[in-house]
Amino acid sequence: MDGEFAAFLFMSSMIISFAGLIFFWLLTRHKERTQLIDKGADASLFQAEPRKRNYFFTMILGVLFVCLALGIGLGFIFEGWMHDNGWLRNGSPGPYFFGIFLMLGVGFIVCFFLNRKLINKE
Repeated sequence: MDGEFAAFLFMSSMIISFAGLIFFWLLTRHKERTQLIDKGADASLFQAEPRKRNYFFTMILGVLFVCLALGIGLGFIFEGWMHDNGWLRNGSPGPYFFGIFLMLGVGFIVCFFLNRKLINKE
């Protein structure tokens, strides 16, 4: 069995399994609801109340991606500065790691304070 056929077989089995699980979930959910309605339950039981949207996860992702981009830029600046001062002879990834992790840490701290501000606002 060559690699392409094995990959095709794996992907098709994953897609079929996923579709089967969704079908099974929808089928059992429908059966459960019809049984409850047959027993006299109110149909409004199945309508979900509108929830207030929470944008915290989106805010975290946005701040972290911006900080990641700033960290990569800071890594370029550090690499150029270290190369000009003679501290860096070859292409070491150290300045990039420093810039990325520094800015991601700043991003997490910013997210913490933004979350605290949003919680206090509510």
